[in-house]
Amino acid sequence: MEQFEDKRKEALELYHQNKLTIVDHALERMVERNIQYEDIESVLLHGSIYKQEIDKYGDIRYNIRGTDTEKNIIRMTFIIKENLVAITVIREQE
Repeated sequence: MEQFEDKRKEALELYHQNKLTIVDHALERMVERNIQYEDIESVLLHGSIYKQEIDKYGDIRYNIRGTDTEKNIIRMTFIIKENLVAITVIREQE
């Protein structure tokens, strides 16, 4: 969907502007799963948004799936405000 592609590009642009906030939950998961900032960039560069939903705060959450720098599948949930906010990051198991 074109709308999803526009949101992916907007998220990537915010990432490149260093306007990234990683909530504590996502940061903990990144450490647990050995996911690096470069992996987030890779997902934003090459991934596809496959779902959106409104959370309990009224924000639109986007779910994107792509590959990390080693071609492992990563899923990320984020919202866009003044910055890109990573809610959670998951490395899919093979």
